[in-house]
Amino acid sequence: MAKNSLGREIPAQWRGRTLDPYVDPWNKKPEVLRATRPLVRRHPSDSKLLPSLRAALEKCELRNGMNISTHHHLRNGDLLLNLLVKELDAMGLMDMGIASSSIHDVHAEIIPYIRKGVITRIETGVNGLIAQMVSKGELKCDIIVRSHGGRARSLVTGEVEVDAAFIAAPCCDVTGNMNGVHGPSACGSLGYAYTDARYAKKVVAVTDNLVRYPAAPISISQSDVDYVVQIESLGDPKKIVSTTTRVTRDPAGLLIAKYASEVIHASGLLKDGFSFQTGAGGTSLAVADNVRRLMAENKVKGSFGCGGITGYFVDMLEEGYFETLFDVQCF
Repeated sequence: MAKNSLGREIPAQWRGRTLDPYVDPWNKKPEVLRATRPLVRRHPSDSKLLPSLRAALEKCELRNGMNISTHHHLRNGDLLLNLLVKELDAMGLMDMGIASSSIHDVHAEIIPYIRKGVITRIETGVNGLIAQMVSKGELKCDIIVRSHGGRARSLVTGEVEVDAAFIAAPCCDVTGNMNGVHGPSACGSLGYAYTDARYAKKVVAVTDNLVRYPAAPISISQSDVDYVVQIESLGDPKKIVSTTTRVTRDPAGLLIAKYASEVIHASGLLKDGFSFQTGAGGTSLAVADNVRRLMAENKVKGSFGCGGITGYFVDMLEEGYFETLFDVQCF
């Protein structure tokens, strides 16, 4: 057993992987090569369009012990991951891993398949009932919690190998050009899926809005997509906004937000050209609200805002507090 910076013991090995204890942000400089994915030669007459998720899973040649991924831009309205796990079970596959960008309450439907051994490991942030049950020892499933950025890094370095990425595409054409801007399941940016599209061994675009070529604008290009599947519905975009994506009313959260914004002000960084990143959680939104007020009081104009883009950031852009926004995810 090795010890991390908190003195906690962690296993030296996990599922054949050597674990490196966390010490501090600058303790280790990784020396790794960027992961690559297979190049596929296609005949001009080949079609990427497949009739079903089952057909796509079969084309991806999934076997026991492999990893799949999805993105969570539809958050608690996502239906795709549940559909995929049901198909994995129907195909008799076992010991599968999920390396999605996040797990939410809506994914509680996969609990029976975890109990059955279809899914035995998850590498991402986990919320809701699955997280609660694993924490209490009521559900046997190995979990490595990864931040959004840490997950992307792990795919780029090859630390996590995604055998098949299934990208929910609210707007897609038959070659795989896609965006999240148009269609009944529109969710905005597809930022979390970008890394999967570049580094997964196989990439499947799953859409409920198949449009004439070319889908525009293009967020993820056809050159990164192996197959396309049309299904009835990707999910419910009305459930993108949840209790965690509203300004907190919790006194402790508001106090944290107050202290955080005061630290930003005291740091001397709150000046013209200031850049600002937040998540879309309730406390982060409260920080953004406080920073907006401080920028107004001090007549500061920022360079860019980035992160989970909410109405607060859009208001700050339209009111002239920032010159532009970079959106990984939209709310």
